[in-house]
Amino acid sequence: MGARSGWRSGQLTTVLRGLRGRLVPPAPGGGDARAAADRTGGPAASRVDGVALAAAAARGALPADALDGLDARRRAQVLAPLDVPAGRTVRWGTAAARQVDGTTCGAAVLALLAAAGDPRLALWLVTGRLPEGSRPPELAGLDLPEPADPHHPDAPTWFRTPDGRVVHASATGEEAAAARWGLLQAALHRRSTARGLLGVLPWPRSLGTPPWGAARLARFPGVRYRSVLVDDTRTAEVDDLLARVDHALDRGIPVPLYSGGDLSGGLGAAVPRHVVLAVGRSGDGYRVYEPGAGAVLPLPRAALRSPSGPVPALGHWTHLAWALLPTPAR
Repeated sequence: MGARSGWRSGQLTTVLRGLRGRLVPPAPGGGDARAAADRTGGPAASRVDGVALAAAAARGALPADALDGLDARRRAQVLAPLDVPAGRTVRWGTAAARQVDGTTCGAAVLALLAAAGDPRLALWLVTGRLPEGSRPPELAGLDLPEPADPHHPDAPTWFRTPDGRVVHASATGEEAAAARWGLLQAALHRRSTARGLLGVLPWPRSLGTPPWGAARLARFPGVRYRSVLVDDTRTAEVDDLLARVDHALDRGIPVPLYSGGDLSGGLGAAVPRHVVLAVGRSGDGYRVYEPGAGAVLPLPRAALRSPSGPVPALGHWTHLAWALLPTPAR
């Protein structure tokens, strides 16, 4: 999705904010989460809370032998898929974790978010294998014949990719991983748009994934997500939102963010157009998974507080338009 020029010319989020009122919640604890982290000696990776414990429990959900035969790189992809330095590509095996077309950025973010909290799903993406027990909900209803490993000597014809191609047992590891990743994106895109209009009618898939549809499917241990409209002409509200993002990232919880353009590029550019995933903090900014590149890119905090043009980490769009904020699961 290419960006348009201009960044303060009649943003649709400004209009919606005026009609709906403030949606961004105050900063957690009544203060700046970044300052609080500094006072406690850095990011909360050194602290332990219920959400961190839930994430750790999810990583312990694999059978003891599930990672047998995997090299160190693939083990890391299963256990910590978001642990990727800025500038590096996210991969499943050797396949790059890119969105498969111009409409599936939201689905790619939802898929990576779920895999980051569920090593069963990450294992399937890397190897095609599923451990015994219940399947990850993202795979419910998909045609995954047993055995799921396409290299098994008795493997049948495997499954159809989103564009209808059949992946056979003769597929290379990269082809098979790319097909699994594409199949997962297609399924999540379909589900996230199924009731996108008024909770009943389908949202046009050509417009990508609506934030409320993404919030309904977003999955990570110990939390649920709520969609929050952002008007970045109100810097104080952006600061409160970023404090929430900081608070989540310091507890190891990724945060989906929507970017967009403005009315100078037409109504189609002014709506939320692209989805990325904030996966960690780095200096005075963030590490962000950008599905168009399939890579983790740096995102300066200043680019969100004071937009000045297209930003690679926002998919070359210009400003923050929406966010999915985690709240404790009930």
